[in-house]
Amino acid sequence: MAPVAGPSSSGLGSRAATTNMTRAATKSKTNKRTEQERILDRLLVAFLQGTEGTSSSSRTTQRIKAIQAIDKDSWSPADEDEIAAAVQGLSLKHSIHLDHELAVALKRCYSQLLISCGRSVQITDQTRDAHKRRGLDVRTIPDPLIRPDNVSDAVRLLLQLSKPADVTARTAANLMLNATQPNRAQYLTPEQRKQAEKREWMSILIDEPLEGDDWVENDMEQDNSDLSDWSLDSDDEHRLRIEEGYDSDKEVRKRRNRLTAVSASIQPSASSTGHFQKRQLWTRERQSRLDALVEASNKSMGRPKSGNETKQTELTEADAVRESLSALAGCSSVLFKQTPSGKVSLSPSGQPHVFAGLAEQLQVVITLSNTFAALRSFVKGTVLQSIQAEDALTRTPAVEAFAEQLQILLERLGLRLSELDADIAVASMQVRPTAIRADRYATLTQLLEFVHREAASVLLLSKLLIEMGFITPTDAGLDVPAVGRACSDRALIDGLQALLGFVHQQNEAAHSEAILADLSTCLLAACRPAWKSVCRLIQRGLNFSIIRDHDPLFDDRLVQHMIRHDTSLPTSDSTFWTYGYAARYTNNDFGTQDGDDGYNPPAFLQSIIQDVVTTAKGVGLLRSLGIDALGEVQPNADLDQVLGLQREKNVATPDSIKCDLGSDDSDSEDGLVNTVARTTPQEAQNKLRQLLFSHTSKKPWLARQADVTEASEVLPQTPLSQADAELLWHTGTAARPQRTSHRLLDPNLGRLLREHLSPISAIVRKRLIEVLSLAVAEGGYALQSHLRACHGLFFMQRGAEMTSWSESLFIDLDRRDGTIRATENHRLASGFSDAFEAHQQRTIEEAWIDTNLVRFSNGDDEPESAAVMRQRTRIRRLADVQVEYEVPWPLTFAFPLGCMRFYQAIFTTLLQARYAQWKLSSTLKLAKPETMHMRKFWALRRQAQWLVRTLIEFLQTDVLLDGSQRLCSDLEGTMSLDSAIQIHNEALGRMEMLCFHRLEQAKVKDLFGVAWRLGVEVVNNFEHFIGKSSREEDRRARRKRRERRKKRRDKAKREGAPLGVIAEEDEEEEEEEEEEEEEVEDEGEDDEEEVGFNANDTIARSAVPGANGEANFSRATDTLDSTIVDTSMSADISASWMESETHKRERFRIECERQRRALHRLVEELKVSIDEQIGRIAAKAAVQAQDATQADRALQEHDYSREKWQGLLYALAWSDMTY
Repeated sequence: MAPVAGPSSSGLGSRAATTNMTRAATKSKTNKRTEQERILDRLLVAFLQGTEGTSSSSRTTQRIKAIQAIDKDSWSPADEDEIAAAVQGLSLKHSIHLDHELAVALKRCYSQLLISCGRSVQITDQTRDAHKRRGLDVRTIPDPLIRPDNVSDAVRLLLQLSKPADVTARTAANLMLNATQPNRAQYLTPEQRKQAEKREWMSILIDEPLEGDDWVENDMEQDNSDLSDWSLDSDDEHRLRIEEGYDSDKEVRKRRNRLTAVSASIQPSASSTGHFQKRQLWTRERQSRLDALVEASNKSMGRPKSGNETKQTELTEADAVRESLSALAGCSSVLFKQTPSGKVSLSPSGQPHVFAGLAEQLQVVITLSNTFAALRSFVKGTVLQSIQAEDALTRTPAVEAFAEQLQILLERLGLRLSELDADIAVASMQVRPTAIRADRYATLTQLLEFVHREAASVLLLSKLLIEMGFITPTDAGLDVPAVGRACSDRALIDGLQALLGFVHQQNEAAHSEAILADLSTCLLAACRPAWKSVCRLIQRGLNFSIIRDHDPLFDDRLVQHMIRHDTSLPTSDSTFWTYGYAARYTNNDFGTQDGDDGYNPPAFLQSIIQDVVTTAKGVGLLRSLGIDALGEVQPNADLDQVLGLQREKNVATPDSIKCDLGSDDSDSEDGLVNTVARTTPQEAQNKLRQLLFSHTSKKPWLARQADVTEASEVLPQTPLSQADAELLWHTGTAARPQRTSHRLLDPNLGRLLREHLSPISAIVRKRLIEVLSLAVAEGGYALQSHLRACHGLFFMQRGAEMTSWSESLFIDLDRRDGTIRATENHRLASGFSDAFEAHQQRTIEEAWIDTNLVRFSNGDDEPESAAVMRQRTRIRRLADVQVEYEVPWPLTFAFPLGCMRFYQAIFTTLLQARYAQWKLSSTLKLAKPETMHMRKFWALRRQAQWLVRTLIEFLQTDVLLDGSQRLCSDLEGTMSLDSAIQIHNEALGRMEMLCFHRLEQAKVKDLFGVAWRLGVEVVNNFEHFIGKSSREEDRRARRKRRERRKKRRDKAKREGAPLGVIAEEDEEEEEEEEEEEEEVEDEGEDDEEEVGFNANDTIARSAVPGANGEANFSRATDTLDSTIVDTSMSADISASWMESETHKRERFRIECERQRRALHRLVEELKVSIDEQIGRIAAKAAVQAQDATQADRALQEHDYSREKWQGLLYALAWSDMTY
């Protein structure tokens, strides 16, 4: 191998051996150091030995040995068990030497070290949390040096540095063991420690001179006292001796070195002597200064009269001013006394006869002192309350931030008062009385004027806090209600904003810009926590999970002020988006509070609270869907930057520029180069112009240039916007505090916050509606597809599938017991699925609806209601068919409960209308000779079919089809989920009004129902005439069952069957008779509805709100009862009369004539009712048109509705109802 450093020589091995012996001779070596030296020696032999005289095999062997040694030597952390064993060994050896205090102290120190380290880590974490809550920088808090994970390393370091015990170690052990005893040992200064060590060594040398010199010569004594090797086991020490080799001079050198160190420690060093002398000199000078101060105070208070007699010196007004300053600062004073509660009053020994003319001024000083003391106690109590707060709900962050800012104002005021006191003190000295003006603030009047001017903002804030109940007034008899914790933050922010607005409206001479600046700073400090809560709310979003028992977001009290959370409403509910999380508002139109428990947001958040809640709901919903709503766009939690105050702080003033240009010449050249490099040409030009023309204007040119830039970016104002123009004028001419106060006033603050949040809200709304509107294949939820599926299902717009299903339903309904079998849940669902599967097999079109999302029910789940529903007629039984379309979550938010109710109502209407149309279409004209009564029936059928078809076309085509198309087109351009819900509600509300499904339109809706039932009765009359009526089949079937049951009962009686079986047969027969009677009554009621149409008209009129009340309703009921009785009597005729063909034709002709007249009256009533609805909507539009903001929309809705209803009215008016 080539030499690494210089040519190789044969003496390299000898030098390496010499080095090895030298290193082996060093003292206090550990096993680790020995192993390292062995590795180093082997590396030197392997890599620095010359190629001459050594073979390649030997070098390879040496290299392998070196590598193996390196592999074996790997660092590992300290073992806790090993360290514990070493500490136990040290303690045992100290106890052998009868140093029991050292042994016990060592054990306790190591056992308590882990606990102390754990507590230090816990205290550090608590301190960081406290700093975070107060908004301070946590980077200044370092981590503890010794932690539970590195205690073993620290103890191992101490073991490596261990040495024989001295007086200092024993003193430390006594201090630690006797820390709680009153007669414990005291700490020793270095000089005292040296003297104690000297006395200890002298006593040892005098009492036992041989042991003092020879205590290390004995092998046993050496083993027990050499503390540097106590951490090693006997085996390790023995192995070390064998590896290092025995050195005969080692023990002698050890003894000589130890004695040299002891003698050097007895003699004091030069540095310690100098330090001790400096401390004595400082003590003497401090005592002399104290004596001089005492003597000066005695001279100022007393003057020699004669001999040893003295008299009290009378205080001057300047002394009263200084005493007043001391009282205002909250310190002790001669003229004033202070109670433990902090209240200041005039001292009785304060020479009242001297200051008799200044009593009023002194009383003002007392009032000011009490006010400042109350403010200090408020700040102290708020800070203490913040520290003792157990959780976030018990904290008031806005009040805490305001208290910190108030503390700064009080400290600034105290600094000004201390400067004034120093000026008066220096001016009253006899050394140089002309250096400072002695007449400055030397009277109480000047002092009060100075204090009122400097503490103007503090006094205004004290009045605000007194009025709001945060502090008690100086008058003890005044009782002020304290503000509760729940509304303290909101009340303080609103009060500060109102105070700033009041001060801003006053004359500038009465309130300076400094007051505006202080109030703006306090308001800004109080608003920062609320704005941070808003930003945190938007960033985290509201919770849309299934379990919302405890949401950490609502631990913030400010969030509770802003949002009302309905925990009883499940997330899957369709109204959860609207009512699950709702914004709180402060006041309503009547001036009362809407919020519960005083939970309301501050006034400056009222204009943005709805946008904040909507954005937070969007973020939370998107997060629950696994989508990041914000991305890189995040709200700025720094309120200063949002309001544009950060730029104003960076604007340079002339003083700062002069300081920059007139800096010390000792600055380095590199710093100047960097400064010039960072300065832009525009900034350099602005600085130069300001230096040249600084005498022309007192205002900085950069600030004026910034104002001009601000004014140029604002559009020209119109005469109608006088307030905005005035605001812009003040903004351009005032200084920074006034501009800050402008931004913090009510309209401007909300506008700036809304401008900052509007892009974020727009992004969240757009992303949410995009996710809901995209197709399923693209990762969305297909809102438009589900909406079209609902329209196709409920509005029956998909003709082939819905027609096939409805016809199969109508066929089952007309069969025997069809009212029970056809409306069963499983038959409805299976028939719907079969119809769609059959259509899909015939066509290749994609399915427009998922049949698994459709659920049918008949509403007869309860036994009581089921018995009543089964006895209804077939067309009434169709109203019991309930259909539900399960929209996937979260699309349920876009389909509110009101919309689904209208869908179900219009589905029932169309189902009954289609049944009537199907019944009329199923009646075919028989190929028989025309007779008079048959011609009348066919004409009646044609008229009824025309009326039913006209009404169906109006509902499906003119209203539902056009409305659904408008709804889909409007939803395509929507930008938020809230607007989609609003558009959906408005569109279906419009359809509900046009279809006459509102409560005030019940009369027209009943007329539509009469039209459906009239069409069905026309067909039933014809089927009864030709003998194909299903009612006759049901009656014959019941008659046969009754006969068979009677035979079985008679047979059971003859054979002696149990009485229970006979009773059951009797009950079944009674049920059959009751069903037959109820059916006859239903037939009579249906006949009455068409024959006695005037009764229905009266009922419809009495059902409308605003009719003639109970009198009309009673007359309608009487008419209906009489008609039913007449009909039932007419139906109770002999079987021979019904079986007579002549009477059958005559009855058929009479029934046709009655139905024709009822049809004519129905059409006339429809015309009158629709015309009445047109008049009502015109009157409603005229009322809404009085509001300029709603005039266009109201007139547009009126024109649209009038056009639809007028078309139906024209269709009914142009019909030819004559034969």
